[in-house]
Amino acid sequence: MLSSRVPPGPSGAGRYGNRRAFERDHLGFLLDQQQYGDLVRFDDDLYIVNSPALAEEVLKHTNTTYGISSDLLGEATDGSRASEDLALWMRARSLAGRGLNRTSMRAARDSLASTVVRHADTWHARGRIEAIPALEDLTAHLIAEFCLGRETGDVPDLLARLQDALLPPTLPLPTRWHALRRRRRQRAGRDLADEVSSLISRRRTTRRDDSPSVVADLLNTACDEGALTHEGATSVIVANLFAAHETTAAALAWLLLLLDRHPEVRRRVRDEADRELAGALPTAADVPRLAVTEAVVKETLRLYPPLWFLQRTIEEPTELAGYPLRPGQKVAVSPFVLHRDPRHYHRPTTFDPDRWTDRAANPLPKYAFMPFGGGPRNCLGTHFATTAMTIVTATLTPHYEVTRSPGTKPVFHTRTILQPHDLTLDVSVRPRPPGDRPGDHRPAADPQPEDHRAARCPFTANTPAAP
Repeated sequence: MLSSRVPPGPSGAGRYGNRRAFERDHLGFLLDQQQYGDLVRFDDDLYIVNSPALAEEVLKHTNTTYGISSDLLGEATDGSRASEDLALWMRARSLAGRGLNRTSMRAARDSLASTVVRHADTWHARGRIEAIPALEDLTAHLIAEFCLGRETGDVPDLLARLQDALLPPTLPLPTRWHALRRRRRQRAGRDLADEVSSLISRRRTTRRDDSPSVVADLLNTACDEGALTHEGATSVIVANLFAAHETTAAALAWLLLLLDRHPEVRRRVRDEADRELAGALPTAADVPRLAVTEAVVKETLRLYPPLWFLQRTIEEPTELAGYPLRPGQKVAVSPFVLHRDPRHYHRPTTFDPDRWTDRAANPLPKYAFMPFGGGPRNCLGTHFATTAMTIVTATLTPHYEVTRSPGTKPVFHTRTILQPHDLTLDVSVRPRPPGDRPGDHRPAADPQPEDHRAARCPFTANTPAAP
């Protein structure tokens, strides 16, 4: 029999006190909850997990003890273990995951880097770009081409339209406007699904036998064998397109800001690319040799995980850390908080890619690093995102100087995923100076002092982000 005990947590002021404090400062509030322990009572309906072991228990048992009540597009979904739709979705998801693994990434050769070059040339011609829209356009093309082939139709533009429709309003809207927003969101989702469906079907009839395989080909084969419906294939590709392009773009924006803030690390990334690639475009097969670049990617994802808040709904009576949970209550996990836990990371607020070079000797608890979630509903694009980030960085850094435009002050933005947000945020893209070659560097000046704010300090939507 479950006990009646409840874990400690903030008292709040009135019924909605904690929720108001959370809405004022999402990240700061979550960081502050570490003082109460590994499981925190937010209120009667929500508990917060602050340890890798408990995060693993919750996420690994998603689809059984814990469920997901809405999909990526905010639509209600039956995430219970008895749902036939859930079983079909998980089958389609598993098949798509095979198309996003290391083997498939390596089969893409240098097509990802070629796409980066096309965009970088456009950025250079413009001289200055708005970072988030430009990177979202890049990553939309990267994931669309990887899933559907070189012919992506209107998918990148439709992804942008759907994302815009999903953004929550900055100010409260009149009740009648919510129905209009919902219809707009549904229309954008249908248009994207129709375009993806058409491209999957076209791929079936126009693909040459000697062309590289993409995710759509794998799903088409599964449809032919009766293991999957065409609608299921379309649904899972839409979900992957939407999830992978936005999260990868946000992480790349943080990475570029970090390299701008830490020129000595940028030089190391550049020297590694010169040494290992010798002027060639990077491929997924080159990634294991780009150790410094991979470490920069991992450290960026540690400090600024795009999925900063994961929530699950309890499906059946259970216990967590000895405390009772009942159906309908929710449990939340914050990768942002877990990644800044001083029990697992020395100087957790400091950007230090070298912390990843000796991880074999100092292993982390499994769920102490989870930038894309975990368990059976982890992000399918995890390997794609990390590989794409490494390739983008190794493609841009040897040939371009990507710097923050003077006067811009990006801030934390948590309305959806974790982004550096500022309406005036630009990124200047310039050709690499001809005399800047490995071995030619003068001793680096001391970098700007790192922001060593305490792990529990607030980060609000109006607080400048200090990578």
